[in-house]
Amino acid sequence: MIIVFGSNVLDIFFDRADLPPRDTAVFLESHVEAPGGKGANQAVAAARAGAEVRFFGALGEGGHGRQMYKNLAANGIDVSGIEFIDTPSGLASIFVDKTDGTHRIVVSQGANLKARQESVPDKLLTKDALVLVQGELPLAETEALIARAHQKGCRTVLNLAPVSPISEEALRNLDVIVLNEHEADALGKRLGMETEDKVAFAAALYARFRLTTVVTLGPDGALCCGPDGLITVSPLPIKAVDTVGAGDAFVGFLSAGLDRGLSLGESLRQAAVAGSLACTKTGAQAALPHASEIAPHLSKVTVNEPSSGQTPDRAARPGR
Repeated sequence: MIIVFGSNVLDIFFDRADLPPRDTAVFLESHVEAPGGKGANQAVAAARAGAEVRFFGALGEGGHGRQMYKNLAANGIDVSGIEFIDTPSGLASIFVDKTDGTHRIVVSQGANLKARQESVPDKLLTKDALVLVQGELPLAETEALIARAHQKGCRTVLNLAPVSPISEEALRNLDVIVLNEHEADALGKRLGMETEDKVAFAAALYARFRLTTVVTLGPDGALCCGPDGLITVSPLPIKAVDTVGAGDAFVGFLSAGLDRGLSLGESLRQAAVAGSLACTKTGAQAALPHASEIAPHLSKVTVNEPSSGQTPDRAARPGR
């Protein structure tokens, strides 16, 4: 089972390059609404990969919150742990310039800032559970859940997006961290670590915190440093049309693979395919693939990993 403690944000897209001038109004024919938020996106990705997913977070009592609640439930996710509070739900207004694809975004975190890690009951935090978190909820709550999960023997996965000033204690409590190149640079700078060579950075982060480190490299695939050494994953050859949902697809399928008992290398293979396929469609959740779409492409992705037994210090806990 995967426990996601994460954010929900309703994205509202406007086909308008700029905000209107002060004290004026612009009237558009329509707009597009789409559920988002990294927590929700990754929960949906994991569910589409076939995992049992339970979601914990906070939504407002209004229509937007109910809309996002129903969306998660429609994707087969257990939403009984979501708290409804008297605060507006997370909302993003996105102004899109279709001439060059650029955008301007105004985000209201809303109810996400009131999410409580105590909503995740201790009885779910078992050695058979995987706890998946991101960087969009209050850091103190996320770190407290990581600590609880670690103490209970859960596997813990963090996608540090967006980058937040996570403590070294929390890094030591984690099993797996997933970063893109920019997030790796930001975390490395905060920790006083060199990041130009991403392999060396990932190896150093593992050595310092015993933390399996995955760095996604966009069209160049991904790399991972953990107890068995370096694993590299080739990209799936595609023609990208929109990269918005790629990272969330990767993290969701990686977590689902680990939860299912697949090896780290095989979980990374499935994640790489999922992240690549998400780039072939527009949108975030709308672009997330299903497990049936992954299988035909697995043989097209190469995973290079050390020979079995190369590193004798594999810890008992998965991911370490």
